[in-house]
Amino acid sequence: MFGYSLVFLITIFFTSGFLNIVLPYSQTIQNLGEISVKWQYFTEHKNDYNAIFLGPSTTYFGVVPKLFDEYMTKQGKSVKSFNFGISGANVSEIDFYLQKILALKSANLKWIFLDCSVDLFTNFASTSAQEIYWHTPSKTLENFQLILESSIDSWTVKVPYLYANFQSFIYQWLGLGQLANFWQERILNLDLSNADPLAKVSEDKLLQESGYYAIDWQKKAEKWQTLFRANGLDSYLKNLKNEQVKLANLNSEDVFNNSSTIYGVQMMKNIVARIEQYQQINKNKIDAIFFIPPLLETDSNHSALYKAYASGYINTLFAFNNPNNFPNLYAVDRRIDSAHLNHQGAKEFTFLLGSQFNQHLNNSEKKLVSSRS
Repeated sequence: MFGYSLVFLITIFFTSGFLNIVLPYSQTIQNLGEISVKWQYFTEHKNDYNAIFLGPSTTYFGVVPKLFDEYMTKQGKSVKSFNFGISGANVSEIDFYLQKILALKSANLKWIFLDCSVDLFTNFASTSAQEIYWHTPSKTLENFQLILESSIDSWTVKVPYLYANFQSFIYQWLGLGQLANFWQERILNLDLSNADPLAKVSEDKLLQESGYYAIDWQKKAEKWQTLFRANGLDSYLKNLKNEQVKLANLNSEDVFNNSSTIYGVQMMKNIVARIEQYQQINKNKIDAIFFIPPLLETDSNHSALYKAYASGYINTLFAFNNPNNFPNLYAVDRRIDSAHLNHQGAKEFTFLLGSQFNQHLNNSEKKLVSSRS
């Protein structure tokens, strides 16, 4: 009986995996809250946008497309952008959605802004729809590599991360999400088009703002900020001061010589290669713009991005993680917590991002003119 049971379980496991490969998840992302809303809207209006911001919550709550577009218009540049920031997304999840965005073959897409957090491995319950959805075999293996490579966490932290990602993969592999949808749609006759109402944001406001949503606008914003000021403010100010002193005495070369991030660098290289391959196939030039939001080193380690840039894998990198260069962005009245900007901070960050992007475009035009002459 044990042998037959084992054969049965193995058969179920591999059959489920085979069906997931032959009959993959629908291209229409369902039941993922704000991600589903953004995806549906962007797919329906994909040719309206020539720029997209892709990253975790620091992008979602930090970049205001309307202000970015207005600034670029004043500089004589025609830009219409969309914020596809995803709360809790790490570089593997970002790459997963990048592939889906490229597969849409948007006619006018010219710029993809990428905020890649390499050291964010999971931020939600491992059995949540968001985590299950992107944990394909290849993406799960990538996350395993990133977790194992990380030098900032002990094994007591790494093991739970590994287990959580494995659990998400098992749910995805067995297709439990698909089975749940089938049961609710076919048996219970439920409408899943909006099965997960947005608890945190207004869907209309989210779309009016082209995917951006300030933390200030959420119902829990006041409580969020009160907790930060009561429990995290002293720690933030201490870390801020330490980093200001450290950066003031840091050589520019030292920025690129942090802990080993071999696989993190490889992920950046893979993302750029994916975009370049898309350009060759579709004859549509897309510029990959990597950027680092205003974060302290205690909140995020961006050494992989710096190393990828130094190695030439990344051509463009806008870095705002130096509080000495951008003091306003680190002021307490510009932040909702240590890692996120409030609406005022997001507006200032958006203008600074637009300024660097405008300078980048001007420099590119000068190079093009000089090469022709």
